Amino acid sequence: MIFVDRPDARRVRGLHFFRALIPYVMGTRAGSAVWLAREVDVEPALAWLKERKAAEPGVEWSLFSLVLAAGVRTFAQKERLNDYVHRRALYRRDRIVFSFIVKPNLSEASAETAAKVSFEAGDDARAVARKVQEAVAAARAGRPGLAEPVMDVLHRVPGLKSLGIGVYRALDALNLAPAELLRADPLQASAVFANLGSIGLEAPVHHLYEWGSASVFVSVGRIAPRWVPGPDGKPVRRRHLGLTVSVDERIADGVYFAHAAALFQRLLRRPELLDRPPEPVDEGSVPEGDAGDPSP
Repeated sequence: MIFVDRPDARRVRGLHFFRALIPYVMGTRAGSAVWLAREVDVEPALAWLKERKAAEPGVEWSLFSLVLAAGVRTFAQKERLNDYVHRRALYRRDRIVFSFIVKPNLSEASAETAAKVSFEAGDDARAVARKVQEAVAAARAGRPGLAEPVMDVLHRVPGLKSLGIGVYRALDALNLAPAELLRADPLQASAVFANLGSIGLEAPVHHLYEWGSASVFVSVGRIAPRWVPGPDGKPVRRRHLGLTVSVDERIADGVYFAHAAALFQRLLRRPELLDRPPEPVDEGSVPEGDAGDPSP
């Protein structure tokens, strides 16, 4: 690598020897993936969204935007989630960037478009919802993403795909890939989200991509009712959201991931926390109310 740092990230220095050796033992992102599947009670979130839709009809409030807002806050407070491995070195991304697929409509003939949205660490639920609304509107209006014109040219000229991607890989390996190309590539992201619940599917276990730098993939499934014990011990029916998260275990250890998952679930269960500025989280403890919580 000619340059130590990259256009979108800085190399993490001062690593413990064990963390520094892990990328040499596990050489690929797919081969280093671990998965966590959860069902989160979203009754409070749905009630909160109903109030917001009535109070702010100009904002397209959705459960998916709330999931993204919880993700932004989790990444802001658990910075190691924004790390990725590149050529056996660990890098930390400068910004929180999420990608997801948008279809203009749900017909099989409708072409998919990748949306890539950059967030600030301090973005609250409203800021996230507005940025998602703008990205979805642009996709549905047929405005191409930054990467699509380039990909279209590569596709149309015989032999150019292999040449172009080969040059891109070589530049990327040397940390010389142009910042604009990295910014345009939807897989050069902090995390990729798949909103499969919007088409009635459960959350599948999804692979991590070797291309790009996303160390996290979140599958968002459909909402389904579940019978759970109520306050008096009697079963009550509450709506739950299925989530499956795939992560590259080279970026952090199991304790760190467990604390991040607990924080993410807490934010979905208490969405009013997303109206407040982010607070520092003690990485030595699980957020209050989630330690040992047996409920999904």
